[in-house]
Amino acid sequence: MTHSSGNANDSAAGSAPARTAEGWRTAPDQQATGYPSSVPFIIGNEGCERFSFYGMKSILQVHLTALYLAIYAGEGLTRELAGNRAQEMVHVFIAGVYAFPMIGAILADRFLGKYRTILWLSLVYCAGHAVLAVGEDSLEGMALGLCLIAIGSGGIKPCVSANVGDQFGKGNWHLVTKIFQAFYFIINFGSFFATLAIPWLKEAYGTSVAFGVPGVLMFIATVVFWLGRDRYVHVQPRPGGKLGAMDFASSSLLFLGLIGLPLFFTKLLPTEVFFALMALLTGLGFWLFRARQRQEIDLGFLACAFEGLADVVRGDAARARASAPADAPAIYRHRLFAAVAQRHGATIAEGPAAVLRIVSVFFLISVFWALFDQHSSSWIRQAEMMDRRMTLPLFGSRELLASQIPSLNPLMVMMLIPLNNFVLYPLIGKVVAVTPLRKISIGMGMAAAAFALVAMIQEQILALEGTADKVPIAWQILPYFVMTQAEVMVSVTGLEFAYTQAPTRMKSTIMGFWLLTVALGSKLVVIITQMPDLPLHQFFWVFTILMAGATVLFAARAAFYHYRDYAQEG
Repeated sequence: MTHSSGNANDSAAGSAPARTAEGWRTAPDQQATGYPSSVPFIIGNEGCERFSFYGMKSILQVHLTALYLAIYAGEGLTRELAGNRAQEMVHVFIAGVYAFPMIGAILADRFLGKYRTILWLSLVYCAGHAVLAVGEDSLEGMALGLCLIAIGSGGIKPCVSANVGDQFGKGNWHLVTKIFQAFYFIINFGSFFATLAIPWLKEAYGTSVAFGVPGVLMFIATVVFWLGRDRYVHVQPRPGGKLGAMDFASSSLLFLGLIGLPLFFTKLLPTEVFFALMALLTGLGFWLFRARQRQEIDLGFLACAFEGLADVVRGDAARARASAPADAPAIYRHRLFAAVAQRHGATIAEGPAAVLRIVSVFFLISVFWALFDQHSSSWIRQAEMMDRRMTLPLFGSRELLASQIPSLNPLMVMMLIPLNNFVLYPLIGKVVAVTPLRKISIGMGMAAAAFALVAMIQEQILALEGTADKVPIAWQILPYFVMTQAEVMVSVTGLEFAYTQAPTRMKSTIMGFWLLTVALGSKLVVIITQMPDLPLHQFFWVFTILMAGATVLFAARAAFYHYRDYAQEG
């Protein structure tokens, strides 16, 4: 891999790129043809961060189950109920990780910039790992540590991949695909080894060490990222300053009122307090948003959506549709944005319309994420009940830890992506067009099949209760393979779909909604886990049925979706 130095890039340009007060470039050199010198720092940072995250996550279910049993031992808490409570906590944490990008993106794009957002929230992330390492013996310590990690990880998640793209100009844009392939590989590489190593460290040296090592890796990730500060392209936030702060504050209040409270506080607050706080935060957010708009109009997603709703109430939208010329673009007849298009033009109105169109497709994918992320919780619970002794190449016969089994997922991802791209999709393409929504529909159906398999495995485990026999862990390999194939078809394809179907000015917004579907999926797991008297095999069947129903509805919605291509816009 050939790297172009920052100085060489600058001198090759016709004119030197603009710089910040610190001397940092704010735009890439459009004439540079090699790899930016910042790339090794970004890839190294991502590898360490993903190792820390997946390593910590791999032992959560097992540790929290043991913690609940230890704390409530005198109250007759069964292992199954302890597993349920641990599973709730794991999925509330996952929901936080994938919900916070909604405001993390705004913090970076509008107020702080990507570099400062990643650096500062990485320190919050490190603090979370430190709290887990010293407070692992209390539920309060675990809750605080996980909350800090959710804020840190969720805050930087929407910035990291975008920061990669910021480093490339026209001259080396053809190299972006290779860098993102390396990026995706390092994520799964780090996940695979972390999921094998951290559970072993927990057994060998204790929970504090097992939580501490990911913290050390996260600190190294932060240092590596900081070391590359003079080599990055630092795209500046817009609008920044006071207006940027108002954008972030109003968005945060609206997020907390409309998304944060329903996701995280439904059980913690009395009903009347919950709704009063929801109304207060939402009202404050809307008031601050209006105050910001009075200073300078910003025609982003929220502004256009609020304006469109007001038009519907006043009847302006209906009048705009009625007066639209027959040959006008379809947006001038949109039920919500017709009047917005008349005032601000088709390009402005098409952005939020595209977001709503894509969200109508995304919504049902939340059920898929509810199933997929259970390889960190319920599938580990199942593995604890199985015979985990396996004969492994080079290692002989060994008993694996239940929390090591999910390492199958990243290992299979690294194998299935090239297999799908070069073998499976071309074969399917000979029979029927391989569209993104068809791939996602097939993937969702496969997720239902994977859960049907683990449900049948669980029934076999029940049948052998009270005997000396156990179901071998090898039985879980097939559902892992089916679910991983589903992940590749849904997750990777969904990102491609979101990118190509959203206009340039709405790509960050739509990625926030994409990540929010993961959070909603984990919230669904929490809700169903709280259902009383639901044994694990029935729990698996409930999700199988939900996923099958969601697949049918998704396929029906997909059949009526009209594709747009904004990939090359601008």
